[in-house]
This record gives sequence, structure tokens and C-alpha cells, in this order.
Amino acid sequence: MDLREIRKEVHSLPNVQKELKNFKNSWVKPFRKNNNLHLPFLKHLDKSTKKELNQKLLQLQSTFKEIDESQVINDKLQHYSRYLIEMKLSTFNGDEMKSEVLSNQMLNDDFMSIKSTINEVKSFSEKVNDLQQQYEEVSELLHQNLSLDQIIFFMDLPHKKYLKSLLKTSDKQQKIVRHIGRHFVALTKQTQLKKMPSKY
Repeated sequence: MDLREIRKEVHSLPNVQKELKNFKNSWVKPFRKNNNLHLPFLKHLDKSTKKELNQKLLQLQSTFKEIDESQVINDKLQHYSRYLIEMKLSTFNGDEMKSEVLSNQMLNDDFMSIKSTINEVKSFSEKVNDLQQQYEEVSELLHQNLSLDQIIFFMDLPHKKYLKSLLKTSDKQQKIVRHIGRHFVALTKQTQLKKMPSKY
């Protein structure tokens, strides 16, 4: 993947906060008064099933929060794709100083450090996988306690589409950050070679 392709891929990433919000709006909410109005048949579930569902759903609240905050990864990837293009141009034009400043920011800046972003990408993947696991457990529990018509109605809602989008975003982020890392190492080496005094 070259730098233009990286930039294109980064800009095509869906907004994580919007996808998560859409997922939550069409999925099951923790049981409280006037919740799940989009799924009126859930109020007829027995107490023990509601309690079990509630426990699973409440466990996910911190996962939701972390997924929501992960939109920042997409923002950082956009910055990196721009930095790499600037680094390439700077190295090509012999402006090693500018290239070094950008390289230093990607290595040592508290917020923009590529190392911390790699960890954030990994953490996002883990959280989305946790969500998928809980999603399957909740769906299984509902399948056991709802009628066929109710299950069909529930499964026709777009929550699965939004979950798949989050999983796909995580896969894309991992792929993009690997390519950004490779280009970053190559460009940093190129800048260092240009800085070395000629033997002749």
C-alpha cells in the first residue's frame, strides 16, 4: 500500500462514534422505565431473564465508552498519512530538518506517538471483539426466550450491520497502522542516509 492508498483508506474509515450510536439505538438497552420502546415485547420477559440480560448489558457500558473514545485513532491515522507525505516531500527536496521534526513527533510526542497509537488500535480491536462476544450471548438468550416472530423482528433491525462495520473498521485500522509503520521506518532511514556526510 503506497502513501496515496493509505490516505484514501484512512479517509474511508467510518466514524466510530456514529456507528456505535446507531448500534446502541437499534440494539437492546439496559432495562429501565421507558427503555427499549423500539422492542416492546421485551417487557414480557420473565424477571430472571431480564436480570441476566441487564447484567450483560451493564457490563458493556465501559466497553461502549472505550469504543466511543476510539474515534481519536481515525483522527491520528489521518495526521500520520499527512505527515508521511510531508516527510517524503521534505526528504525529496533535501529539507531533512522538517522531516526530522515530523519523525520526532511520531516517535516522542505524548499524544501523537505511533507506539501509543499501535496500542490503542490493539485495545480497540479487543473491545470490539468483547462487544461481539456479548452481542452473541445476548442474542442467544433472546432466541431462547422470544417467539419466532419476535426474533425475526429483532434480527431485522440494523444492529448487526453496525457491529460488522465496527469489526471491519478495527481490521482496517490494524492494516493501515502496519503500512504506516513500514513507510515511517523507510522514510526515517532515507532521511538519515541523506544527512550522512559523503565520503568523496
